[in-house]
Amino acid sequence: TPKSCIIEVRQGGFYGFGGPQVTPNRPLGYDPPLCWMPRLQDNSSGGQVWVTSKRWGPFEGQMLHLSYGQCALLVVMRQEIGGESHAGTVKLPYLFKSGVMRGRFSPRDGQLYLTGLKGWQTTSPRDGCFDRVRYTGGKVYLPLGLEVKKSGIRLTFSEPLDPEMASSPSRYLVERWNYRWTKNYGSKDWLFSNPKKMGRDRMEVRSAKLSADGRSVFL
Repeated sequence: TPKSCIIEVRQGGFYGFGGPQVTPNRPLGYDPPLCWMPRLQDNSSGGQVWVTSKRWGPFEGQMLHLSYGQCALLVVMRQEIGGESHAGTVKLPYLFKSGVMRGRFSPRDGQLYLTGLKGWQTTSPRDGCFDRVRYTGGKVYLPLGLEVKKSGIRLTFSEPLDPEMASSPSRYLVERWNYRWTKNYGSKDWLFSNPKKMGRDRMEVRSAKLSADGRSVFL
């Protein structure tokens, strides 16, 4: 498997178990996952949990992803285009004491409770954890939505952004690359512009346009 991924399982889908199997209907040999995640986002996955609580501020209704390997919690920003879905992820600013595996929202206080453990390939400093993540009512300033268009990408945030900073193209770093599914464990980063070379393509951000409400920026 190239990298950790989140799979949106659909009836009749094939997601690469046992290796890719190329067919006329599946030129990749598998149905693409919802998203691949770079190693520093997640190198070994736990599970997912939906924000069902009305007491978790702007994240109500979002999917959260738990990283066992990075002891981290990520927001999943899903988009559907033409019946197919993809997503981006962003880490929340927490580092848990163990590799978080399962999360549930309590019906009593509406907050998120996480359990984790330590085994292999994790940054975990402890054998286990039981943690609570709660919304205190403060401003978050994190991405909530991702929309890919033919001419660029729109990011939607939980709070209005600073107009001068958000409208400056030099404030953004955009890269692209590919993964390969091989017999090896994990994949290197391969150039999108030259599939035979390793690395990442640096993309030029030509403009950054802030929406009228200040919460979305189109790159």
